[in-house]
Amino acid sequence: MRLSKIISVALHPIFMPLITLKLTLFLVPSIGFALNTYMGFIVGIVVLSTVIFPLISILFFIKAGSVKSLEMGDQKERPAPLICSALFMFIGYQFLNSTLTFSPILKAEFLGAVVIVILAAFISRFWKISLHMMGVGGLVGVLIGLNFLYGGLSQFVVISTLLSGVLGVSRINEKAHNYSQVYTGFIVGFGIELATILLI
Repeated sequence: MRLSKIISVALHPIFMPLITLKLTLFLVPSIGFALNTYMGFIVGIVVLSTVIFPLISILFFIKAGSVKSLEMGDQKERPAPLICSALFMFIGYQFLNSTLTFSPILKAEFLGAVVIVILAAFISRFWKISLHMMGVGGLVGVLIGLNFLYGGLSQFVVISTLLSGVLGVSRINEKAHNYSQVYTGFIVGFGIELATILLI
């Protein structure tokens, strides 16, 4: 398997909300301090609503013949699975809404992820924006927002930005996207998550 393919699989957008959650709790433990009792429940809902159920829905669409693969290489294949994913994520968000009142940062992160997927579904009706770059852009946006609020995360911001560059190059090498689709995906994901962190 090519290195670019491995990178694309490892940093698949379906994993980004969970990766972002775990990084947030690792880098700024105080964010989850008030939620220690509920952390297993929170992580479980995030896994179900952002990974398991969306993955099952994509496999259903593949079985039905409307989607060819997990990559969803054809933009026309994307809106329906993305809408389903956004619905699962929104339901998960509603399940956690009252719990995450004690941690506005985590609440903002999750809401930002839901908005990103909804916007991805809408854009994909007209244009093949990079879902990978929307996901990793959201991660970078969260880290910059956390660095602004808490400080001490500059090195992680740099590392995540470099990693997003590597992912962008990998997507282009895979001929999955062109430069404008990669740049736009990153900017959109980055902007949404940064805005939700700082404004909410």
